[in-house]
Amino acid sequence: MAARHVKEAALMKMKEQLKTAGIIILAVVLMLLLGVNSWRISAPTAVLVAPLAGLVAVSMTIGLGTVSGVATVLVGGLGLLLLASADWPLVLNFLVLVLLVGWLIGWRIPLGQRVTQQQLIWLGIVAGIGEFILNLVQVALVGALTGAGWLIFIRLALLPSVLTALLYAVLVGPLAAFWRWLGRQVLPPEEREGDSENSPQGSVEIDLSNKDKHKQK
Repeated sequence: MAARHVKEAALMKMKEQLKTAGIIILAVVLMLLLGVNSWRISAPTAVLVAPLAGLVAVSMTIGLGTVSGVATVLVGGLGLLLLASADWPLVLNFLVLVLLVGWLIGWRIPLGQRVTQQQLIWLGIVAGIGEFILNLVQVALVGALTGAGWLIFIRLALLPSVLTALLYAVLVGPLAAFWRWLGRQVLPPEEREGDSENSPQGSVEIDLSNKDKHKQK
């Protein structure tokens, strides 16, 4: 009997992992579409690609957790490298931002936990600011390593970096809300924090008569 329960639990776990993988594949496809169609800037010794694709991975981190976000970055980043739509510094940029946002949210927000629209907006703003800083650092390093000068690269990338940060701030929250909604539809329901079989159900009456008597004395 116990072996049967263990087998059923393992089967349920495998189904959950397959469904999560399906959502990650959908996110990777969206990441590839954004990466291929991102705007490009011709610099003296390199071509700079706007890091728009990273907002999908960041939203996945908020939606389903850091593990899903990292998986999206690695698979999507590899696809962008094969399509010549990204380089290793850009993929590293995505990965650092995902880990930063993951650390900020405590690595994972359970699907059973309610996330307000205001919280999603703030997370989007933080992601936008983080991407703006990381993008300028990445561009400066590329300029310094190629010998063209980091200041020239920063000047070229400044306006696109601002626009990219604004898109992160606007789109990360709605995308994260979509991934969380999809996760609730596809994945097994999660027990909310503090919920258990021993938790009191319904309203709870508290008798304050003894306290009132003590106060009157």
